[in-house]
Amino acid sequence: MATVRLHDVRKVYDNGFVAVHESSFEVQDGEFVVLVGPSGCGKSTTLRMIAGLEDISSGDLLIGDRRVNDVEPKDRDIAMVFQNYALYPHMTVYENMAFGLKLRKFPKTEIDQRVRQASAILGLDAVLDNKPKALSGGQRQRVAVGRAIVRKPQVFLFDEPLSNLDAKLRVQMRTEISKLHAQLKATMIYVTHDQVEAMTMGDRIVVMLDGYVQQIDSPLNLYNKPVNQFVAGFIGSPSMNFIPGTIAMENGAPVFTNAEWGVHVVLNANSAYARGLTSGQSVTLGIRPEHLSLAHGPDAGFAATVDVTEPMGSETVVYATLGDTRMVARVEPNANLKTGDAVRLAVDPAEVHLFDATSEASLAMLHDELVAG
Repeated sequence: MATVRLHDVRKVYDNGFVAVHESSFEVQDGEFVVLVGPSGCGKSTTLRMIAGLEDISSGDLLIGDRRVNDVEPKDRDIAMVFQNYALYPHMTVYENMAFGLKLRKFPKTEIDQRVRQASAILGLDAVLDNKPKALSGGQRQRVAVGRAIVRKPQVFLFDEPLSNLDAKLRVQMRTEISKLHAQLKATMIYVTHDQVEAMTMGDRIVVMLDGYVQQIDSPLNLYNKPVNQFVAGFIGSPSMNFIPGTIAMENGAPVFTNAEWGVHVVLNANSAYARGLTSGQSVTLGIRPEHLSLAHGPDAGFAATVDVTEPMGSETVVYATLGDTRMVARVEPNANLKTGDAVRLAVDPAEVHLFDATSEASLAMLHDELVAG
């Protein structure tokens, strides 16, 4: 296996559109890295540049110690699994998995050994003689993965491989791909727009927006320490709630307020985000749905109106309106609420995120950068 390094890699199309701005990150040998972001963020273009299917406009791409900017895809020692499987319909499962090795003139005995080894790993032994039309979506996806495994490449690339599967199969296949990574100890780069896939599969995640890398970190750090409002809102399901407001000082303690919506949260003065706050400063408060609770009493929390409730068994997800924004709370399963009910929601001050109202950068991360500098 090998490392993959991108140094200021950029993609500009002939019409001047910049799909990927200067991107730099490294995928360690044996690491599972996920590129995630909304449609059009540049994640698939980045993957295709690594694969050699898109030219690199500037910057350097290294696989192992070799610069591969101008190396043909077939000579990069990578294997790619596509969204649409790209199986040959007239070939059996065995023939599909063996085809790439036959083109490379591998001995028949080695081809057979590799195909049967991959088939055993993926549970395809019973369908080796079947053609793709006789397979389920999950089986077709496993064949596409098997075709990559037999190559024994330095790097595996996955381009939204589960997007054509139903919800149950997606969960099953992402578990299988994670188990496969643990078994092969292979370098894998995986593209998805689904943040749940990213959180559950990746050793590290690269979050992208509009061609820029926003943050590269472990799933838990992305969740707990987002660098900006976009990452905070993109990672997590349901997504983080945001409330615009200002900072006031009461008895020496910083307080977040939005007088129009009746929001008043006494902040932890010792927290990273609170250091350096000034009275009148415009900020955005972020709070995850699980850190909102139903408050009782006329002066507790802030008032909102219930739009929809979703009983989930272990909890109830409440969608409510606050001012002109939508709030989402995850509350106790026996909450007896219905559309139109007035509720009061309380914020857990220990779980608050604060973002600069203009730059949308995390105030906690800005403070850490100032200290480090």
